[in-house]
Amino acid sequence: MPCRIFALTTKWFPCWNDLGCGHPHFLTVFRQYLCDFKPNLVTILEPLISGGRANAFIAATGFDRSHCIEAVGFSGGIWLCWRRKIHVDILLNHFQFIHCRISITCGKFSTLATIIYASPNATKRKQLWPHLRSLVGNITSPWIMFGDFNPTFTASDRMNATISTRPCKHFQDFVYDFSIRDMGF
Repeated sequence: MPCRIFALTTKWFPCWNDLGCGHPHFLTVFRQYLCDFKPNLVTILEPLISGGRANAFIAATGFDRSHCIEAVGFSGGIWLCWRRKIHVDILLNHFQFIHCRISITCGKFSTLATIIYASPNATKRKQLWPHLRSLVGNITSPWIMFGDFNPTFTASDRMNATISTRPCKHFQDFVYDFSIRDMGF
């Protein structure tokens, strides 16, 4: 099965929900991406590997530093990898997100970032919203939030028409209550 790469990707914060870092071809594809775009920071969501295999994969990418929330079995997991040009302070860990401050060491740019991989399990995902609400209430500096929220915001958000899901009210309320702006896919 070829690796599928999707999710929010920007010049500054590339983010993958790749469904399989353990796939034999993913490291080759990932290295080509690194060569082509030379990002200083990347996140990988739901890597499907953990422990020693995850450490070996990250070491093979050439990133100087990393912070991981381990997957539980084949579910979840968030990897944040960066180079020395970037300074990352991990401020808060949750099994569904990493909240950190990212600074460029050669300049004055600094932002808060929250990298999210919301559980596909609706019951577990309900734990995410109160934590994010608490977090947002304390943020007064530039902030970006990205990743995979898993629920849909509107019925038209689903790419696969054979799957019918209702939009998630908790997600909608969170976006509306805090005036979160979708930067697009």
